[in-house]
Amino acid sequence: MDLPSSTAVKIILAVFIFLAIAGGWQYFPKRKIFLLFCLVIVSAGGITFSLQQKTAPPPISDEQKAATLLEQQHFIVWYTDYKKNIDVIHNHWQQYHQILHDFKADIISLQTAYSRLKHLQDSSNQLKTALNQLEPPASLSDANYELTATIIKKTRAYVDRQYEVITNTRDAADPGKQTSTNQPDQARQLERIMIMDSPVNLNISEEISQIKTAMSLPEED
Repeated sequence: MDLPSSTAVKIILAVFIFLAIAGGWQYFPKRKIFLLFCLVIVSAGGITFSLQQKTAPPPISDEQKAATLLEQQHFIVWYTDYKKNIDVIHNHWQQYHQILHDFKADIISLQTAYSRLKHLQDSSNQLKTALNQLEPPASLSDANYELTATIIKKTRAYVDRQYEVITNTRDAADPGKQTSTNQPDQARQLERIMIMDSPVNLNISEEISQIKTAMSLPEED
């Protein structure tokens, strides 16, 4: 539903104030009380109109609109590809936790856990290489370019930590380096690395929110 225009708001407020004052004369026959009532009504109307004026979006030219729409398209294409990296990150965690679960449950041997972690480490290293080549779209505005660069920086740091925890767990699972022959104790060693070395959540919501706000277009009347 369209919001009322500035002229319509003025008319509505004027009618409301007139009716309120007319009605107030019936309920507040004493002059001082009536004048105070009128002052409250006029003040409330003025504040409402002022807020409506402040929240009205500034006009945007056709050139600005076209530039914003183009920037939206370029960012959407970039973000679609970026999310594929996020899917890989999640897949790596799923594989990692499955390996530790299977070894703890004595479903797989230490040698098998080591081999799977080695394969996962190689896959994680490939992701690190891909992220090192990832750059923001050159067509973004300076502010949005910096925000996108921050997203990439955070993601690279997160994947570095993920690679580190996978590598440390693989080293601990190396049969040639294991000092314990007790399977439950070996499982606890791997689980301890997972708990102590795993990174905190990758949080890019603030950057995404700012980019969405910067790329949003004001609603047309």
